[in-house]
Amino acid sequence: MSAKVKIKRRILESLSYPRQIAKADVDLSVCPHSGLFQAMDDRCQKCVKNYECDWLNSTDEFNDLAAKPMEFLYRALTFGIDYVDARNVLSNLHEKECGCENCEWLEDARDIAHEYTEMTA
Repeated sequence: MSAKVKIKRRILESLSYPRQIAKADVDLSVCPHSGLFQAMDDRCQKCVKNYECDWLNSTDEFNDLAAKPMEFLYRALTFGIDYVDARNVLSNLHEKECGCENCEWLEDARDIAHEYTEMTA
């Protein structure tokens, strides 16, 4: 199996964790579109969860992520890294000192992102 195929598989697998967290953070009871981001709807644009919702919709199980370009997957992974990292900052968690699921995922995801950037450099 080529290095590109391996890294693609690792990225695809790693996206499930931040998606799970983002889904829990988006309150669908107040969403007029039941969580289906509508870029042209002013309500979606002004929503405090518009970035999460847009990202969730672009990486959902109905999109054939395996067919997406690697750069798209890499950007999706970096959004997930930033999202989980921001939650850690709010919770005062420190990746190097902590062994929680968030911190372990971040360390692994950053390794994957680094491998991808090294491969494309």
